[in-house]
Amino acid sequence: MSQLSFDSLFSQSEMPESSAVKPVFVTAVPHADVIAPSRPVRDSAVSPLDNHRKDFVKLFRETARYHNRYQVFRDFVTMAAVALENAILQCNELENEYFQTIAGYEKDDLNRMARLLALVTEGLDAGMCDFLGSIFMELEIGSKDMGQFFTPFSLSELIAGLVMGQRVQELADGAPYVTLDEPTCGAGGMVIAAAKVLLDRGYNPQTQLLVQCTDLDPVAARMCFVQLSLLGIPACVRIGNSLSQKITREMYTPFWYRIKGSCRTF
Repeated sequence: MSQLSFDSLFSQSEMPESSAVKPVFVTAVPHADVIAPSRPVRDSAVSPLDNHRKDFVKLFRETARYHNRYQVFRDFVTMAAVALENAILQCNELENEYFQTIAGYEKDDLNRMARLLALVTEGLDAGMCDFLGSIFMELEIGSKDMGQFFTPFSLSELIAGLVMGQRVQELADGAPYVTLDEPTCGAGGMVIAAAKVLLDRGYNPQTQLLVQCTDLDPVAARMCFVQLSLLGIPACVRIGNSLSQKITREMYTPFWYRIKGSCRTF
């Protein structure tokens, strides 16, 4: 598992105005032997994040075609979540769950799933976002019965910027950390956006944020757990009903255990 560095995700150097390069316009005369293209040349300036997202979707569609797409995505997320969780717990029950999940797949497809997890990590490294949530919506495999719709990350960023002001002020006033409770977390997009706000204001979400997330859908909760784990955000992710508080499972990200000795409470 690879923990990400928040500082490296958003550090950008600015070009001073004095060094700005003025555009130069050149009128080129094509050589007689050169045939002009019949259509415009495609712009190759595609962001690394978009490339990782496209690579994930392409590889996913090639993976385990003998199963339906929702089952493959569900099992992929389960394998990833169990692997990350059991890296800390070393639990036989989780190990058995992992082997039961992979039993229905061929070796080549398991290798593809390992590559899919690598693409998730690379995508989050390229840009802090709701990587899995956006792919889940693109693949159109959400539950219509549950009315699943994951908020676009750009909207999550806007909302987080509006509601996190008080939390930022608490840190500015000397609070060692702030808490966040997300009762319908989905894939964790709102939590990731809130962490990004803290980072942009000069605070470290890995040490100054403590999160509790809940979702009724196990697939959504596990997506959230995987992404928060890879981003190094201390979080307890729960599968269950936020209204009745009937919780069937709790998963703790690795960074939750990192701060466990500090006696922090939610």
